[in-house]
Amino acid sequence: MLASPLVLVGADKGGVGKTTVTRLLIDFLQASDFDVRVFDAQAPSGTLRRFYPNIAKLMDMRDIRDQARLVESLASHQAVTVVDLKSGQLLHTLRFMEDVGLLDASARSDARILVLHLIGASVASLAELEAVAPYKNKCEYRIVKNFVNGSSFFDDNADFSEAYLRRSDAWKEIVVPRLDRLAYEAVELTGLPFSSFVFDEPARGPETRPRSFVLRGYVRTWLERSWTNFETAGLRSFLAPLGQKQQLVASG
Repeated sequence: MLASPLVLVGADKGGVGKTTVTRLLIDFLQASDFDVRVFDAQAPSGTLRRFYPNIAKLMDMRDIRDQARLVESLASHQAVTVVDLKSGQLLHTLRFMEDVGLLDASARSDARILVLHLIGASVASLAELEAVAPYKNKCEYRIVKNFVNGSSFFDDNADFSEAYLRRSDAWKEIVVPRLDRLAYEAVELTGLPFSSFVFDEPARGPETRPRSFVLRGYVRTWLERSWTNFETAGLRSFLAPLGQKQQLVASG
C-alpha cells in the first residue's frame, strides 16, 4: 500500500478559491500534527511558496516527468501529499491517474486518494460534476463550497438549485464559511499562513504593525468553523498515518 495519502484540491472552473482552500487544509493538517508536503501545480508562477516556502514545490501536472515524480514518491513518504491543481486540470489529472492505474489502486485500498472538488455558483460547475462522476467512486470525494468571498451557490436560481439537488444524493459536501474581506486582505499582506496570522507571528509581506486584534479574532473563528467542517467530513480519519488509522479501525 502506498503510505502517503494524496489530496487533490481542484476544479476545472477558475475563480472558485482553490488556493485558499489548499492553504486552509495545510493549516488544518499541520495543527493536527500531520507531516505535510505540498505541490503547487499552478506552474510556472505558483502562490503557495509565498505562504509555505519550506514545504511547497512547483509541479506541472501536464508533464509526464512530474506525474511520475508525484506518483512514485507516494511509496517513499509518510507525509500527506497535497496538490493545488491549476484551473482546468482536475479532469485531466483524474484521467491520467486512471490511465496509470492509480485510481484502481485506490479502489482496491492500495492507495489513499482524496479529491476536494471546488464548485462555483454557475451551470458550468454542474457540467463539471457530471464529467467527474465516473472517477469519484474510486477515491474519497468531497464537494467543497467555498463561501469565503460570499458566493451564493444557486440559491438565487431555482433551476440551478433543483438541478444540483437532483445530483447531490451521493455527494458529501464541505462548506468553507465566509471570511470578512478586510480580515482576508490583512492575512494576504503578511504572506503568512492563516494560523500564523492568528498567533501574531512576524510578517513576511508588506504589513506594518500593530496587527488588529479584531481581524485576528475573525480569522481565528473562521479557521475553527472551517476545521470543524473538515473534521465532520472525515478528513482527519481518512488521512491518518497507517498505524494510527489501523488503531482507529480496531477501536471503532
